[in-house]
Amino acid sequence: MEGFVLSDEEYVSEEDLSNLILQLIEMGALEVRGYDSISNQFIYNLTPKCQEIMPDLFEEHFKMINELAFKLWSKEIIDLTFDKEGIPMVMPKNIEYTRSIMNDLPDEERFFLENLIQKYENDTKER
Repeated sequence: MEGFVLSDEEYVSEEDLSNLILQLIEMGALEVRGYDSISNQFIYNLTPKCQEIMPDLFEEHFKMINELAFKLWSKEIIDLTFDKEGIPMVMPKNIEYTRSIMNDLPDEERFFLENLIQKYENDTKER
């Protein structure tokens, strides 16, 4: 039987996870971002509504994003700087290089970088 470990104590079957994803989408806490043909899976984004209705899930996701950012910064793939208020700002170090190595990275790192590059490019266009 396949499933997923959510924490040290929690195990969720694939069916239960699928049902949870559908519930979160219906409640507006999760949205489909796209489909990844390399891993053959859908990519989801948490919405601000998730913080209201499932704060623990939102907090765990936030921690995971911070850990991914630190890993990628340690690998010198992204830059991490702080603005005047001390808020961290993450940006790709070299987009062309990052794109050339992304397929060799674990899925979660690749998803993070794809989102980061897309946001960076959108922000650059708006300026």
